[in-house]
Amino acid sequence: MDKMKNENTKAESLAWRRKPRKFAPKSRLGCKTCKIRRIKCDLARPSCLKCRSTGRTCDGYGETPLAPNTELESSHYHNDKASSTENCDSYRPCAITDIRQPRQRHSQYNGHILHDLGPFMILPVAGTAQTEAMCFFEYISIKNLNEYSPSEPWRKTLMFFSQTVPSVRYAAIALALIHRNYLARDSSDHVNQPPPDKAPLFYYNRAIQLLLNQEIGDSVETTAITLLVCYLFTCFDHLAGNYVQAMKHLRGGVELSRSIDKAMLNGDEYDDAKPSGVKTLICQVTSQIRRLDMQAVTFLVDWTPTDNFQEQLMSQFLSSRGAFRSFGHAADCLHLLVAQVMRLRNTVQHIYPAGKPPPSPLSLKDILLGQLETWSGLFEHMIQQDSACGSEPFPRISLLRLQHTIAWTLLQSYGPGREMDYDNFLPQFQQCVALAGEIAFAHERYTGSLKPTFTPEIGIIPVLYIIGVKCRHPAVRREALSILRRQPIREAVWNSVSAATVVERVIDIEEGGTIRSMEQIAMSQRIEDMTWIHVVCANRLDISYTFCGREGLHTEFLMIK
Repeated sequence: MDKMKNENTKAESLAWRRKPRKFAPKSRLGCKTCKIRRIKCDLARPSCLKCRSTGRTCDGYGETPLAPNTELESSHYHNDKASSTENCDSYRPCAITDIRQPRQRHSQYNGHILHDLGPFMILPVAGTAQTEAMCFFEYISIKNLNEYSPSEPWRKTLMFFSQTVPSVRYAAIALALIHRNYLARDSSDHVNQPPPDKAPLFYYNRAIQLLLNQEIGDSVETTAITLLVCYLFTCFDHLAGNYVQAMKHLRGGVELSRSIDKAMLNGDEYDDAKPSGVKTLICQVTSQIRRLDMQAVTFLVDWTPTDNFQEQLMSQFLSSRGAFRSFGHAADCLHLLVAQVMRLRNTVQHIYPAGKPPPSPLSLKDILLGQLETWSGLFEHMIQQDSACGSEPFPRISLLRLQHTIAWTLLQSYGPGREMDYDNFLPQFQQCVALAGEIAFAHERYTGSLKPTFTPEIGIIPVLYIIGVKCRHPAVRREALSILRRQPIREAVWNSVSAATVVERVIDIEEGGTIRSMEQIAMSQRIEDMTWIHVVCANRLDISYTFCGREGLHTEFLMIK
């Protein structure tokens, strides 16, 4: 009897297996992690229980609309050490943000960017640490990223995409954490430094993973997001002291920008059917990357800015017919001229359009001097005509005049064995020190304190360094040194503390403690070329220098004070 029962049960089981399987439509509402694992997601928010129960990181719900009653609550950043940086124009607690209608909330953020960008939505913040980091990024980091070239649309774009795109979110958190560590670190104590925080690197690597694993869809949007993350990575590695990696990210962004130019010219991917908001985003982030690209020649001898952008910008400059379109246009044209001056000094080779033989260095000097004069005339005319110049949030006028004056001075004294000629430009050096002091004072008001600051853009540090090593007037070079020592400032790889350390060593070598006027410094006693490498892990500078008219390379190492 038992045998018959077992056979009947087996037969019923087989009969059940032969029944056609009922298929249900696939749910596309699960989190990304559960989709990859091909398991059913319980749709819990902000992270699903399936992921949390197995110790996995829930990657969120991608483009799925959030629950209608979900709210994202951001808490007040309460780290005691970093609270001293709240002077940066009131670092405020984040408010509760309703995300039921994200598009309405962010339409006031940056309308022309967000229009027709597709199904972006505000991402939930998992945990207090991420909430605090995002508050820090919004109220401090973003403010300092483009301090010298302020752009409210760009700042709003950064904040919007850090709230809606996972890879940008993690890159922003990584930058905020390492920026916070930099501000909280006691710059006067280089010996008893706390152990390195691994959290910034964790979010940095997470952003890389999300960027590599992003779904292949609209290549235009993918390119925009990649450029944005590339920009944030460049800033991160500058702050981390990974200068080689920062330059790799910058070069990658430059190459991607170059491919964008080709695509726009060929009409392969950019047409009228594409969302105009994505084009605007790409223009914004490309402009930021190219500005950093042109400024890199101030510290890299063999750096070559992108050719096609230079040609396009120079043609716009020469055809501007007596007017700059904006302060940004004037700044970009000046950065291009400064880059050409630095390359002429560093390599005696000029980036020239293909197919045309490069002129001699002497004629290049004359051409650049003429272009600098043209720029100055157009700029002063714009200031006189523009009644809104006084409403600039930062003294950009003084900064551009400063950079123009030092570029003109360097170009006038161009050539080997001409160290004595710098003495003829004492009025220009004095003017530069006065402008730099004005900018430094405005910078202190802007940050609200004398705490360390960072920006990926080039401002006053290289100018003050040049004055310190090339102007032999004891009072002027010491005034430049005092500005460098007043507040720790980081501008890309330029560090005011490191620059001040090198300037002090140059003064000791050239003056020897007995010189009271610049006429007393003989030509053979003057340093002609000076280079240094910042060894971050050892907190020292390895310097190399040569004297004017004397053979031999001298090397030393200096501990950063």
